[in-house]
Amino acid sequence: MRLLLPKSLHYPITVTELLKQPNDNVERSAPLFSYFYQTTVTEGNRFGEEHQVEKKFLTMFESPVGGIITAWKIERGMVIQSSIDVAEIEEPCSHSVQFGGLCSLCGKDMTEVTYNTDFADAKRATINMIHDNMDLTVSADEAARVEEEAKRRLLQSRKLSLVVDLDQTIIHATVDPTVEEWQKDINNPNYEAVKDVQAFKLMDEGPSTRGCWYYIKLRPGLGDFLQNVSKLYELHIYTMGTRAYAKAISKIVDPERKIFGDRILSRDESGSLTAKNLQRLFPVDTNMVVIIDDRGDVWKWSDNLIKVTPYDFFVGIGDINSSFLPKKQDFKQSTSTKSTPEANNNGEVAEGGDDAEIVPTGDDDAEAQPTPGEQSHASSAPATDISALEQLVSMGGGDDPDVLQAQASKQTEALEAQLHDRPLLQKQKLLDAEDSAADQNDENRKGEETPSDPSKPRHHLLQDNDVELIHLEQSLTSVHRAFFQEYDKALANSQGGRVAELRGGRNAKKLPLRSNSDLNADLQLVPDIKTIMPQMKLRVLEGVVLVFSGVIPLGADIQSADIANWSRGFGARIFENVNRNTTHLVAARNRTAKVRQAARYSHIKIVTTQWLFDSMSQWQRLDEEPYLIPVHPDDRGEPASTVYDPQLDDGAILSSDDEGVSDGENGITDEGAAPSGENIDTWDLDWNETNKELDDWLGSEADDSDVESIASGVSDSSLGGTKKRKRSASPSADGDTETDNGDGLASTADDLKGSRLAKRQLLARNRTTSLKEVATVTDQDSKSSGLPSPEATGGEDGEDRYMVEEEDTSFDDELQKELEAELEADMLEGDSGGG
Repeated sequence: MRLLLPKSLHYPITVTELLKQPNDNVERSAPLFSYFYQTTVTEGNRFGEEHQVEKKFLTMFESPVGGIITAWKIERGMVIQSSIDVAEIEEPCSHSVQFGGLCSLCGKDMTEVTYNTDFADAKRATINMIHDNMDLTVSADEAARVEEEAKRRLLQSRKLSLVVDLDQTIIHATVDPTVEEWQKDINNPNYEAVKDVQAFKLMDEGPSTRGCWYYIKLRPGLGDFLQNVSKLYELHIYTMGTRAYAKAISKIVDPERKIFGDRILSRDESGSLTAKNLQRLFPVDTNMVVIIDDRGDVWKWSDNLIKVTPYDFFVGIGDINSSFLPKKQDFKQSTSTKSTPEANNNGEVAEGGDDAEIVPTGDDDAEAQPTPGEQSHASSAPATDISALEQLVSMGGGDDPDVLQAQASKQTEALEAQLHDRPLLQKQKLLDAEDSAADQNDENRKGEETPSDPSKPRHHLLQDNDVELIHLEQSLTSVHRAFFQEYDKALANSQGGRVAELRGGRNAKKLPLRSNSDLNADLQLVPDIKTIMPQMKLRVLEGVVLVFSGVIPLGADIQSADIANWSRGFGARIFENVNRNTTHLVAARNRTAKVRQAARYSHIKIVTTQWLFDSMSQWQRLDEEPYLIPVHPDDRGEPASTVYDPQLDDGAILSSDDEGVSDGENGITDEGAAPSGENIDTWDLDWNETNKELDDWLGSEADDSDVESIASGVSDSSLGGTKKRKRSASPSADGDTETDNGDGLASTADDLKGSRLAKRQLLARNRTTSLKEVATVTDQDSKSSGLPSPEATGGEDGEDRYMVEEEDTSFDDELQKELEAELEADMLEGDSGGG
């Protein structure tokens, strides 16, 4: 090791003699070299007076470690200004593996510190490499060596590492004793669903000293899933439950310990109770690691993560080990898409801004059960009654010991409340009450002559139709295949030759392989899962622009919501409001403001959240047809423009002000465009009527300012040339004769009379205005307007009504002379008045 001088010495120091030579054996605390330093001290004389004196002190530097000196980095007479390496010493033990403060190799006390050391030996090994023990630590070099061996072993067996979460990923747990009662009652409607639930008791956990029973439901297909995946991955458990809880679950899912073995990491050894860290298991390299978890926020949405749809078999229970984690974001689940528009017609508008929803006034949705296709995602839909455990989650306070202790106490209280309140039983009673009410209504309608059927099945609370693991296995298989295809390609390219050329690696750099080339395991060629897997996922929803309606709570940051982060991981872009670039509106129900807006765009798919969940679960964009939400006829409105607008596609959140969407009744699009995407059709316009409306809008002679404002926007440049064109006389709607005065405005002949009006018109031509474009009636080939010109209409004599005459400058000459005369008269008037 390199011997570093401590920072506590009185620098600068001057080396006077090297007391040891290379290859000499050095004991700990033995002198290595002598040196002197100068410093100012305070001395006093016999009269009690004090004064500052600079003195030189000679001392020796003692070795903080023992070993053999291999080389000196300093020499005699050298002046050292700061802490530097002075020698290299080969220690008999590197202390790279430590256990409980002792070196596991030599038994030395790693906590001992001397005056001339700046660090303790315990800092040489700070990395935990063992799942079940925090006391065993290794150095960075040792960790790299161990991981390198593990990677070579995995590559040889063509496997990757898979980190598996427990709660709501592969199992669901509860402490509600109702489950045990239902297992014993064959007539209970939930018997079929709970008959295979397994249970265990932990004595040191739970609300009492007598222990607590945990009821565990395995996710459907878990056995086959673990068997198949274990052929491609080496599996590790990572849970926020206790060590005892994790081992009990492991005995259930892996009784023979062939899949997980001892690779179990619980919150007792995690190092953090509020987040999960992949470096705890793989401190050096995570290129070959995949994670499956029902929560992405605890992993900070790592590129190694495959987020799993939460498994919520025990309705309303949630994750019983989540009280230490940050609060889970809630969002609303879509209602059944089979409901007709009339079924949702009676309701009240809930307050909530632009995204207010129609809330049914009846009790039809009070205890609505999810459809079979929605049950697997029911955990994402918050229950009406939030359990005490879910309320705990909001207490997330980091790793503060006091807060953690409070959370642990509250979790115990929550489990105790679950034992006594029995939420599963209460929810089943509500279903039974609904069944009884429905039967009573049927009897009232049919009369008493037809008694109710006692054999009619009761509605069951629990459903066991989850298929998530089928799709998850397919995704993991695809990732494994893509990884090793990339690895094989890189390996072939590194070897060069004809094989590399055929595989597209002609110019690939040939890397030297290790002697044991049979392993095909040169670690320089190992691809990175963090690159491969995101590339695969981003293709799923590429080009999809999503807007959510009624899914994310009002006031929440849409871009930081879990469902938004999850969707972005698959290539979707998220916007706040509907615009012409939107491709999908994901809605919790119909008859919302955004649904009405989206219904005006024929290309926007209005789908349930189930479409988004299933697409991300299956890693493919599914057909939207089975997931479409029926739109009420009154909500469709007039069609809006569907022309792509790149200005709306800047990736920023659009506010409601930017959106500019109306209530869907006036047919105006987001930017105020016409309802149709085509140009305005002007061929059938009645131009006489249009001129009359323009005259009425301009107002009377008294409102001259408005006339000036409009006239100022019509300049010679707007006509695309310098010629002033006239339109031949044509009868107006009221019989007056109109002429074109050269400014594009139809007016009567009397409008041009009078010097005062002429002066106004001259000033108006030079005045700027906010009116940028004016549609003028010209020949069909004119390009000065974006609107098509009307066709020439033949008159009675067969000639065209609209004629283009030669330039006539007489009017301008007369106008200029009149203005000059008036200006001269005004100046003479001013001179005479001043005199």
